[in-house]
Amino acid sequence: MATISTGEATYALENLLPPKCHVFNGAARSYPPDFGEDPDWKRSLLRFPGRDTEELIEDALAQVIVRPVAEPVRRVWTRATVERLSGSATGNVARLADGQRVIVVSDALPSSVTLADGLVEGGPVEGWLTGMDLAPEPEQVDLSRFTEGTVTLARVVKVTDLRANLVLHPLAPELALRRRAVVPGVDDGANKDVKVSDVLRVGQTVRVRVVADKGGIGLTLIGANDDLSFVPPLPILRGGSPWLREGVHGAAEVPEAVPVEGAAEHTAPTQSAAPTSAAGESLADAAVTRELALVREELAGLKDAFLRLGREVRAGTDLETLDQLRDENASLSSELHRARVTQREQVSAMARLRQEARDARSSAPEPQVSGTRTDRSVWPNEESWFRHEVVATWAARTGASDKREYPLTDYVIGPRFLASVRELGDAYTEKVFRGTVDALTGRAAEITGRQLHRLREGQGGSDPYVTRHDGAICWRLSLEVNVASARRLHYWQVPGGSIELSRVVLHDDMEP
Repeated sequence: MATISTGEATYALENLLPPKCHVFNGAARSYPPDFGEDPDWKRSLLRFPGRDTEELIEDALAQVIVRPVAEPVRRVWTRATVERLSGSATGNVARLADGQRVIVVSDALPSSVTLADGLVEGGPVEGWLTGMDLAPEPEQVDLSRFTEGTVTLARVVKVTDLRANLVLHPLAPELALRRRAVVPGVDDGANKDVKVSDVLRVGQTVRVRVVADKGGIGLTLIGANDDLSFVPPLPILRGGSPWLREGVHGAAEVPEAVPVEGAAEHTAPTQSAAPTSAAGESLADAAVTRELALVREELAGLKDAFLRLGREVRAGTDLETLDQLRDENASLSSELHRARVTQREQVSAMARLRQEARDARSSAPEPQVSGTRTDRSVWPNEESWFRHEVVATWAARTGASDKREYPLTDYVIGPRFLASVRELGDAYTEKVFRGTVDALTGRAAEITGRQLHRLREGQGGSDPYVTRHDGAICWRLSLEVNVASARRLHYWQVPGGSIELSRVVLHDDMEP
């Protein structure tokens, strides 16, 4: 309300207002808020002095325009625990600290990142909570935590016969691994016929060791053992669980089984079908079953009513449009994900078949050596006896079709080797011959239980490898696994391709 004194101010106001809209001599008017857009004097009645003040008040109240003010969207960053996974972009449920359930949505994620890869049932999730929707954000990719000499997990995304591409995070660049970083001993002339596609397949989760690379970070499968420091993989979502877990490989989504309505009711009597001591107990159980059925029906009705109410509240609003766009986006994301999975399956089909054939060959029972070992005393010296038994073991354990593929390479028996074999006793002779044959034929690299790796000068993962003055490289393979003081075989890979057997040692003996 404004009061203008009689005088020059009233004439100035008359000049500013449209015709017939001024006031004078103690009169009063009320102007509507949009009077500037529609300056019609009939919308602003003139009330003369001495009239009832209530008329002026009623005029002012009639000018009020009520406009609904949209409440600003409030969102808060919160933390929750994943309670249920649907395997797609929708239907993922999390529980807040106060017990409230919310829906985890992918509104803040790029199309290349899926919720299914970033959520773990029972694991944490953080994001912007708007109403009942929790929208996580992608984690910033920081590869600086993967330092040289540490071990972590990576996902195989591309495989050929000569190289493979791995990623440490879906938003990180792919890292190419050449054959020497996948197949042991390639630089030394071993495993010439082993291809990268024989070892890896697309979608596989593998342990890798971080190495220095001229472009920054590099990876290798060689030497990625438990002795090195393990760095957990990066999470996809901020505050979430690591996106890779050991033993969990990338695979096509399996639709979640839908429980059949009423299955719980039909199953309950079978589970409680134990004899009862009195008829009254059976009647009580039947009454409880009926009450549970009524409660379930009531809950189902409330759920349907809640869904209908939600649709009615959102109908005709921006929320309904957002729901439609979200559903379309989820459908397109699911179709894109299925197409990518199908493409990966087609590309990796041959690699999987090769891997399965290799696993089957490795897990097949080893053929036993026929007959008995010859007596050392019938040989002119211990070395001639040992070489004869190596040939006999190779002949018995290698099939006719594999003898050309896995021939015995030239080898030298080191000065301390036979003494170390004698110290073990006859109980370990068979294991020594088998391990020696696997080393001389190159099959040790294909047998997981051999745990073939290069010997280092110390216990650290970044310690230099053991080499000899002539350039020979020392290798170490397992003769036993998961037993006390497990025996190991040390041998030298000599430049030119030959092998020198060094010693048979206990697990903790790291001397070449």
